[in-house]
Amino acid sequence: MPAYDDGPYLAAIDDFVATSTDWTAAPAIGDCMVSSGGQLEPVVKDAIVAYGLLGAVQRMDSIGPAANAFGAVWTGCMAEGEQAMGGGSGGGSGSSTTQPACRGSLTTLPVERSQIMGVAPLGHLNPPAHTQSTDHVYFLLPGYDTQNAPSVPIVAPADGRVVNLTSYSSDSSGSMFTDWQIEYSVCADGTLKFGHVTTISDALVALTRGQPGDCNSYGYTGNMTESCRWSGEGVSLALSVGDSLGTAAGLGTPNSALDLWAFDWVGDLAPAIDQSAQNEGTLRTVCPLDWFTDDLRTELYGMRREFNGIAADEATGCGKVFQDVAGTAKGFWYATAPVEGTWLDHLALVDTNFLSTVQAISVAALVADPGYWYFSKQSSGTVNRDFAEVASGSGVYCYDTFTADSNGPAGDPDHFLIEVVNDDTLHIEHKSGSCGGGATFTSPHVYSRYQQ
Repeated sequence: MPAYDDGPYLAAIDDFVATSTDWTAAPAIGDCMVSSGGQLEPVVKDAIVAYGLLGAVQRMDSIGPAANAFGAVWTGCMAEGEQAMGGGSGGGSGSSTTQPACRGSLTTLPVERSQIMGVAPLGHLNPPAHTQSTDHVYFLLPGYDTQNAPSVPIVAPADGRVVNLTSYSSDSSGSMFTDWQIEYSVCADGTLKFGHVTTISDALVALTRGQPGDCNSYGYTGNMTESCRWSGEGVSLALSVGDSLGTAAGLGTPNSALDLWAFDWVGDLAPAIDQSAQNEGTLRTVCPLDWFTDDLRTELYGMRREFNGIAADEATGCGKVFQDVAGTAKGFWYATAPVEGTWLDHLALVDTNFLSTVQAISVAALVADPGYWYFSKQSSGTVNRDFAEVASGSGVYCYDTFTADSNGPAGDPDHFLIEVVNDDTLHIEHKSGSCGGGATFTSPHVYSRYQQ
């Protein structure tokens, strides 16, 4: 058997370094990938040649058994790049940022350890509001599984200063409730934000005595929310670790989890194909678990699970938000037909945030009633094929045999047909029956990579 020619692989690594001029860790990562080349099988090197280094990393799940060694090498080389920058390991939002802005800043848990039933990683799905992978983690509280959680105190996990305070008054099917978001700076380049805070402390209430800077309404018929935000010098409030922020959950709200965001305001924006469809905070999302001290971070990673109770596997990590793979079906899509209501144009074809072997079809409207359909992805054939391998112009693919924890409309067997017509256009249709009946569109919906 002829020896494998490393020339194209080395050229691909050189190209990665040459084109990553805004990523200061790239040269060290490139040197590491060259020196570690002997640990990579030809199938991995071929993928790097075909898709570039970062493209191959995005397609790692499709490489097969050789992906384990690839993942270990990539993680090690990322660490070397971070050391060259004087930093630590990165978050999991999909951004190329390699150093968490506030690593180690969070020195205590925001709620008592005994009140944390689990931590849902980035990427939770709950259509239609969360048809796209969520940009925050959830601290699951006692009673989260029945949405009947008692009130839980929240404290500041780090020293910092409040920068934004927002109230949310929601009318969901005639049920009214109000909760809060609290954003505060915990280091020079990063802010932390809590969501679904049921009550806020007296010190925070005092910040709302003046008029809010802006208010707006959003949602869709039957589920509308009005938000009002206080920001600027008028809401500047110093916090010390352990200070009371308020409470989460409680019997007067349907929320039984505490949302937690982390934003790196100096890192690279996440690589969404349509960045204009996202707010800047979402594009700067990183994993908040990585900002805790090492002992707390390790404990929280050990508690990762979804709302359905399924524990997250190791490969899932902190989850991920942006998963767009250009030229394939994977990632976020937007309806081309007009649809009234916030979020209702969304479609996501993405990995789940708990099992690395499972993907989801997440629908807001039009294609089907709101829901997500989980399936075990396949690396060959045209049924349940990994979205990252459904390439533009490669024909029609079928998806069925959805798992029991899917929340799409129950009843008789159903399936989806999906075709990536070109890099920016996707056809999708939801039909009854299984894939065995043939892959023929009747009346497909058209989606674009870009929001209309």
